[in-house]
Amino acid sequence: MTTDGKQTVSYLKRRFREVGLEPNSRHGQNFLIDMNLLRLLVDAAQITDQDVVLEVGTGTGGMTSMLAGRAAGVVTVELDRHLFQLAAEELARQGNVTMLQQDALRNKNNIDTRVLEAVETKMAAAGQRCFKLVANLPYNIATPIVSNLLALDNPPRSMTVTIQKELADRITARPGTKDYGHLSVWVQSQC
Repeated sequence: MTTDGKQTVSYLKRRFREVGLEPNSRHGQNFLIDMNLLRLLVDAAQITDQDVVLEVGTGTGGMTSMLAGRAAGVVTVELDRHLFQLAAEELARQGNVTMLQQDALRNKNNIDTRVLEAVETKMAAAGQRCFKLVANLPYNIATPIVSNLLALDNPPRSMTVTIQKELADRITARPGTKDYGHLSVWVQSQC
C-alpha cells in the first residue's frame, strides 16, 4: 500500500506489473479502489469486534485490511494466485485474517467446505460471535454465493455486498415485474 494506506490506481498498476498480473474477466474480477466507496461498504456492514466476516474476492486486500481492523476475525477467499500473493503481502501483519487461495464454491450449489470450516473456526474462538458476509462479489459467482449462504443452517446475519445492478433488481423484484423470478422468491423467502 502507499504510505497513507490507500491502494491508488497508480499503485495497483505498478504492483500488477511487478507480479505480471492482468485482471481476468473470466473470474469476474473488478477492483473497488475508491476509498470513499470502500469505507461506505464497510461502514454499512456495521462490523464490531464480535463479528466474523467472510469476504469472497480478496482482490488486493484493501477492503480486507479495513475489515480486519474492526472484526474479531476475517476469512477471505481469493482464486487468483497473483492476487492472493499481493494480498498476502499487504495483510501479513493482520493476525485475525485467514486467507484461502481457492474457489469459494465447491460447485454452483455448494459453498466449499474449507471456507465454511475456516468461518466456523473463527466463530468458535470466542462466545457470542456473529457471522457476516462483506464483499465486492465477483459478478460471475454473486448469485450462487448469496443463494448458497442463505441455504446454510446458520446463514450470515447480514450480507453487505456490491453486486451488479441487474442482479440487485432480480433479488428485490416484486411479483408481476419483469425481473421477478425464482431468485426473487428464494432470496425474499429466506430474508
